[in-house]
Amino acid sequence: MLWLAIAAFLAAPQGPVIRVPVHLVSVPALVFAGDGKCVAGLEASDFQVLDEGRPQHFTLDTDYLPPSVAVVVQVSAQVRQYLPFISKAGSAVEDLLVGENGEAAIITYDDFVTVRKDFEAGETRAAFRKISVGGKRSRMIDAAMAGVDLLKQQPASRSRVLLLIGQPSDRGSQADLEALREEAERENVTIFALALPQFNKAFIEDTFSLQGPGFKEERGGYKAGVDLSKLVPTLAHESEGQVGADPFAMLTHATGGTLLHFRTQRALEDAVGIVGTELRSVYTLSFPPDSTQPGYHNLKVEVNVPGAVPYARPGYRLPQ
Repeated sequence: MLWLAIAAFLAAPQGPVIRVPVHLVSVPALVFAGDGKCVAGLEASDFQVLDEGRPQHFTLDTDYLPPSVAVVVQVSAQVRQYLPFISKAGSAVEDLLVGENGEAAIITYDDFVTVRKDFEAGETRAAFRKISVGGKRSRMIDAAMAGVDLLKQQPASRSRVLLLIGQPSDRGSQADLEALREEAERENVTIFALALPQFNKAFIEDTFSLQGPGFKEERGGYKAGVDLSKLVPTLAHESEGQVGADPFAMLTHATGGTLLHFRTQRALEDAVGIVGTELRSVYTLSFPPDSTQPGYHNLKVEVNVPGAVPYARPGYRLPQ
């Protein structure tokens, strides 16, 4: 009987099902109106994403994606005077950046790169309190690489954030800056940097403020009182490629993050709050790339809102 043959075929063991993971390019974008205020309430039809000039079919996620944040902190002798208040920044990182549903890993660097807390265990405040001065070298690039390695193991349902705290310089790393940038681009990691002053170099401290305590519904009991329009000059400066030899500027520009400066505990905590506010204000555009064209791809995000200006990562890197 034919039906018996069909039943026997369906009951027979089948070969293994091969599932090929779909790599998505994630493009967080801030959109500012002509007056510098963030534009809220946009829909997918208001955006266009161009990959090497070609329009892409994308999905828009306007929900806040809980972040996985790898915090990379310099502890070498060059920043010893700042470490006492950096060690007190765990509460700000936990309340203003990570939030209730996020997670953090803590990495320190000097002569060595040390994972003080991974994503699966430990307490953020306690890890920060243990920060103390170390050796003379500052292996920033190696430490950031370690952070990217931790982040790429986290689920795609989270935003991947690398936060650098220290001086924009490197001494003693085995990896190079270009390799770090390429790895971050491949793994959809957004890099933010909070820069300390360097000896004999000009320093302009950013002037932002944070209001707190705020409304109960605000994460961590604080209300972000920052006007993100103050970021426009900084973002415009970076978007023009004026990053020079500053590794922090290069990394933040390449991945769509922001570079801020601080020299006091209050300024550091405010900067952490600004990064948290940015993460809660972005539109996340995602699309499957053309796998037949490996290498670097130029990206452009456009919005169909008169006078509005979007800021997003300028490109991404597709593995060979």
